[in-house]
Amino acid sequence: MTYPGAQATYRLADALFLIGHDEFTGKPHVAVDRLECGLAGAALAELMFEGRIALDGGGLAAVDPRLWQEPLTDLLITEILRREGAHPARLWIRYLRTQLNINERVGTRLVTAGVLRREQGKLIGRTVRWPANDPNQAASPRVRLTAMLMHSSPAELDPGTLLLASLAEAVGLATNIFDPQVGVRMRDCRRFLPGQLDGLLAAVVGALDVSTTTVRR
Repeated sequence: MTYPGAQATYRLADALFLIGHDEFTGKPHVAVDRLECGLAGAALAELMFEGRIALDGGGLAAVDPRLWQEPLTDLLITEILRREGAHPARLWIRYLRTQLNINERVGTRLVTAGVLRREQGKLIGRTVRWPANDPNQAASPRVRLTAMLMHSSPAELDPGTLLLASLAEAVGLATNIFDPQVGVRMRDCRRFLPGQLDGLLAAVVGALDVSTTTVRR
């Protein structure tokens, strides 16, 4: 599932990453730990949309082991295959956050695509920043999502857009960077998610419940 921007087409996790960061400063709009939970869910959703994994009874399992020559999703499917059987989606969310550094991997994918720059803070404890090479291009997923939510009811939206809006709302972006009216519509989107995607979102929300809530500056 991809999202057209001004000059590019973004995968789901890329779109959420761009919405979650200021296009000029590269700083996150919400606590990094919370954004990581959303990015982990979005990256797993990319595999679900491609028919490579499935969620059944709360557990994620691989159904198509082929590699598609996309580094991030190929890494994830390899990790899922390495752990045979179905394992709870909530545990995979935590694993992507704590072991695979999902924030760094999605950011790197956007750097490789020429959308962002990676800037490392010089002082001890300073976090990485991800400013855009073209702020208008980086802002396009947020602009597009806003327009779709304002001009269409949730019942008319495709599953990928419903999930993107639901993930953005879950991690706290609705109240931080969107108009209140858009935020209300974002909260309505979950009711229209297909079963597997709602189950994945539930796993993200569960992971958020145990994540820290301090934005790192």
